[in-house]
Amino acid sequence: MQFNTYTAAGALVAAELVNEPSASAAWLSILLERYKVHRPSMDQAAAAELHRWADGLRLAFETTGTEQAAAVDALFVAADCRPRLVTHDGLPYHLHYAPLDANVTTRVKALTTAGLAQLIADGAAGRLGSCRREGCAVVFVDTSRNGRRTFCSVRCANAVNVQRHRARRRYGEAHR
Repeated sequence: MQFNTYTAAGALVAAELVNEPSASAAWLSILLERYKVHRPSMDQAAAAELHRWADGLRLAFETTGTEQAAAVDALFVAADCRPRLVTHDGLPYHLHYAPLDANVTTRVKALTTAGLAQLIADGAAGRLGSCRREGCAVVFVDTSRNGRRTFCSVRCANAVNVQRHRARRRYGEAHR
């Protein structure tokens, strides 16, 4: 599935924040730079604030329907999201969900919320998921063609398939 760049950035950054709950400020700065977030540098205090923010983001990946929409709507309120039409760094006008001069945490909160909300509004809420392997807490944005991803990785999918195979085998042996 193709997502527009800003939507993809917000949703993908949200997943990365949830999956790296204790990432350093340097790692988070590199992450934000990779997704072309304006002025991505941060200190440890900002990183700690984003780690707390990630707890709320997790609900968007682990719930569905009305509960998912309500969770993201609550994030909009918490982020005090206020869309702006801006231009910077030679780019054409585009939407930002917080003022350009806002601190990095304010901008990331708005970006992640808007990215998740846009997927839900576009009818792609099912593309936000969490790994179905028991004990795995990884969340993801499903960018696969068919949108039926249920595991975070091939490794987790294989582990579940092997577990199911062994259970069927044990059941078959017990009932001979």
